Amino acid sequence: MAALRHIALFLLLALAGCSGYSFGEGGGSVLPPEYRVLAVDKVKNPTTLAWLEPRLRKLLRDELNKRGTIVWADVRADADALITIDIERYYRPTAVEGKDEQTLLTEAIFDFHAVIRSSTDESVLWNSGLISQTWPYTAGNGAQADMEVTRQGIQRLADRMSQDY
Repeated sequence: MAALRHIALFLLLALAGCSGYSFGEGGGSVLPPEYRVLAVDKVKNPTTLAWLEPRLRKLLRDELNKRGTIVWADVRADADALITIDIERYYRPTAVEGKDEQTLLTEAIFDFHAVIRSSTDESVLWNSGLISQTWPYTAGNGAQADMEVTRQGIQRLADRMSQDY
């Protein structure tokens, strides 16, 4: 009986480790084949963080190219579908303070959603729903946290865009 539990736990962990990866090229996608040429329409960034928009564009492009489910179009006119990323909030609140009110631990919080529309009639093809990504870090590591929380957020978006996660 104990061996059966160990096998079940192993299988569960093995499946969890495969999240975001597919077998072979052109894995599953939430988009029909006629809409798999994609371009970024816009990134709505209400924050004051100027680096955020170009970072998200690059991360999305790299992640989708790596997965092979989408063909990237550099020019909107060449795309069958357009994606809009709407950042709801990005912030780093203090989580733990020391006795001298010195920040010891905090986290980066990145909340966003994405919508993919047809480039011809602007009909909504897919909506990601809210994606909320957090990354804890210690004082002085804010830049590293910014890079990690955005990378993981875009990976979660790409996971939702595929049908094999």
